[in-house]
Amino acid sequence: MDAPEKKKATKKPARKGQLNTERELAKFYFFNGETQKSIAEKLGVSAQTVNRWAKEDNWESLRAAKTITRTEIVNNMLHSLNDRINEGNISADEAAKMAKAIKSLDGETNIITVIEVFTAYNKWLISRMQFDEELTPELVKAMNRYQDLYIAENLNATKVVGR
Repeated sequence: MDAPEKKKATKKPARKGQLNTERELAKFYFFNGETQKSIAEKLGVSAQTVNRWAKEDNWESLRAAKTITRTEIVNNMLHSLNDRINEGNISADEAAKMAKAIKSLDGETNIITVIEVFTAYNKWLISRMQFDEELTPELVKAMNRYQDLYIAENLNATKVVGR
């Protein structure tokens, strides 16, 4: 008598809502410096899945835009201004406008400061999730969504009237 065939272990397909939660949590981890490999391990999904999500949602560009510091922007503007002055390729009006923009960025609280604070806060949340049972992926996802809305509304200078 032949031995019975072994059934292949198959992973139960995830529901759409579960995948969306995992995808949002993966994005959150990525924006806070985690590698795609470590994200896949934390969430129990394949590295290919995380890579596909990152490409489809353009995570690299979004993270770069979200994580650039005010100091980096000011330094880039100063280098650009210096290069244009050295090349003789800037009018006095353009130089004055750039200087004003640099002064504004360097001395005021603005959306870049808010993003820096949110980024530091998100890193803190990730470390707390390891031992704080109240910090669920759903809660972190909701907080991150509201941070993104706050940033978007302030960038667009739009006001949301009561909902």
